[in-house]
Amino acid sequence: MNKFNNKILIGLCLATLGFAGCSDFEDVNVSPSQVGEEYVMPDYFLSQSIYLAQQDPDVAERVVVYNWGSAARVCGEMSFLNIGRYNDGYNAAYFNQVTNWLKYATFAIQWVDKMTDVTGHDAEFYPNIKAFARIWRALLIAEYTDTFGPYTLDAFTVENPTFNSVEETYDFILSELKEATAAIDTSVEPTEMQAKGDPGFAYNAAKWQKLGNSLRLRYAMRLSEVNPSKAKAEFEDAAKGNLITDLSDIYAVQEYDQWNAWAGVFTRSWDNQALSSTMSNILVGLGGIAISEQRPDLASYTKPMNYLGMKFDQHYAENTDNPTKQFWMDGIPENIDPRGLKIFCLPNDQTAENFVDKGSSTGHGKHFFADNSGNPLVELDAQFTWNYYPVGQSSGFSSKFAKNNMISNIWDTGVLLGKNYCNSSNKRVWFGPWETYFLLAEASLYGWTTGTSAQVAYENGVKSSFEYFGVSQYVDSYLASEDYNRVGTSVKFTHTVEPSNMTVDYKDGYTNVSQTMTYKYPDATKILYKGKKLNDQLTKIITQKYIAQTPYLVLEMWNDYRRLGLPFFDIPANESILTGSDMEAWKPSSYLEGQKWQYYPQRMRFPSSLNNADPEGYSNALKLLGGSDNVMTPLWWSIGARN
Repeated sequence: MNKFNNKILIGLCLATLGFAGCSDFEDVNVSPSQVGEEYVMPDYFLSQSIYLAQQDPDVAERVVVYNWGSAARVCGEMSFLNIGRYNDGYNAAYFNQVTNWLKYATFAIQWVDKMTDVTGHDAEFYPNIKAFARIWRALLIAEYTDTFGPYTLDAFTVENPTFNSVEETYDFILSELKEATAAIDTSVEPTEMQAKGDPGFAYNAAKWQKLGNSLRLRYAMRLSEVNPSKAKAEFEDAAKGNLITDLSDIYAVQEYDQWNAWAGVFTRSWDNQALSSTMSNILVGLGGIAISEQRPDLASYTKPMNYLGMKFDQHYAENTDNPTKQFWMDGIPENIDPRGLKIFCLPNDQTAENFVDKGSSTGHGKHFFADNSGNPLVELDAQFTWNYYPVGQSSGFSSKFAKNNMISNIWDTGVLLGKNYCNSSNKRVWFGPWETYFLLAEASLYGWTTGTSAQVAYENGVKSSFEYFGVSQYVDSYLASEDYNRVGTSVKFTHTVEPSNMTVDYKDGYTNVSQTMTYKYPDATKILYKGKKLNDQLTKIITQKYIAQTPYLVLEMWNDYRRLGLPFFDIPANESILTGSDMEAWKPSSYLEGQKWQYYPQRMRFPSSLNNADPEGYSNALKLLGGSDNVMTPLWWSIGARN
């Protein structure tokens, strides 16, 4: 079980509400006839919760890729949650599993409390396990409530649990983290066998304490817009403690190429996980670091920053505020954030260490923009080009896009998530030091007491992210850059001049004739972010946080957008009403009015099984939610709940 203590299997057999028996003890060093409560240790339950929460392929694809990754604009081709679509089976798969992870974490806490006759090392170690389990459970509760909304805080402790509001749930999360972190005895070390039960920290008490404090920063900041005084008080108190500020303290769990919870969350080969228009517009131009410097072998494929590509206005929907809409890039933009080619890979770039071949090695030159009869109109070779999937577009909702065979075959033609994320060779990140720094930067910008300044924390966050991705050699030049990305944001913290429209070159994709046009950055007066700026310091902080969190922390990326409207997310583009979607406010003409929270998903629906099993509880949950059970009902802390 990949360094996991085989005795966890005992806990698996007993860890049901009735502690029922189990038949498979082949790998356990205790005879089945001997198994009883005295053989079950609380760390077995916590270990099992941590393991299962890594998500097996069944649920990972359905929640991380189709839902969180779609909403966060990481998996661009997933025109699913990002346009308000839903699937009850997907939601049920996650709901059932997350409640199971929570059950095991709760059992770990309860088991420590009932072990009253423990002596020696275990008498010191198990109270720490209880604290670790409380921290881990708080993280899982936050994951649940950020996804669905109201949660049952008394789950697994009473026969008929009742739902609590999102506000009550966050009060509990913050209180639990404060108490649990304070209860940790950092002088206690696990035995070698006990340490194997924690794939992230090996039950290192000091690291768990840092995680607890850092999570408290994360969840305190969630309240920044809805209850700023509580957010400030909780954040400032947590910031006094030890935090995750170094890569050696990162909470990350090794993935393995297996069909179980060890498998990577992005490993289903049939999912493309293509670069989105949102992500591309953020990465291109940001930091001013040339591709020729990053990858000299790609220099001949690069295009100047004032060149947009080939325009195909009959093959992409127009109705979006995406400033690079309807363009196919016949090359690579001259400057791309150095993390871009570490996270993603180009079509047929077989030299790249992270190249994943989902077809582009043979299919990069086989596709085309079609005429009205479906025959090739313009054929192009996509190798060594930088092209994205336009967010939300679908041939079912856009007659233009239905003719776009180049993008509908994006596994051959587009920029895809790199191999190390797709083959279970990476570590799944749960909390990285960059997040701590960007949280401190945001708090400092608000005038909260953090022990640092907004600029120092911001720059430390960027440095931490660059170190993680192995591109630290560029960080000094990057931090000094005043170059704008495609949505008008630069890197240099003190450079807050808003971008001005500029003249750019392009080609008519149908005639190949060179043209010029005025490139218009997004209209800041029409964006969702209340600051109505494209290049202020909060935009910089959240933009950098967004990139740094890619791709594992997609839920947090979506959370930041729901909370602040940052970074810039283009309005989904289609030409007809989104049938089968909860995003009823969206119309083909919506982009003309500007961004509204109603054009971005707010949550996942509860599975129908909840209503079937507990109609009264379900009804109460909806009352606490404050709206109907659909994708567009906003959570308590989000922009939508305040507008």
